[in-house]
Amino acid sequence: MRFTLLFTAAIIAASPALSQLSGNPDRLNNLNERMDTQSQIRGIEQRQQLRSGQTEIQMQRNEMARPPAGPPAIVPPRR
Repeated sequence: MRFTLLFTAAIIAASPALSQLSGNPDRLNNLNERMDTQSQIRGIEQRQQLRSGQTEIQMQRNEMARPPAGPPAIVPPRR
């Protein structure tokens, strides 16, 4: 119920702005293009962040899976 009221209030509040935009199709198109571009950029940033996180996790796993270093090898002196 609250969501419906808030949603209705938001539409009513945005109505004057939307009516001003609706008179200028070029302005609406520009606004839509900007929003689309921003959405694409966010998607790219999220994918990069995900890949970075996956790479970091894989590096940590590799580090944990590495066998512990043994004692140094004993090399007899040359004669």
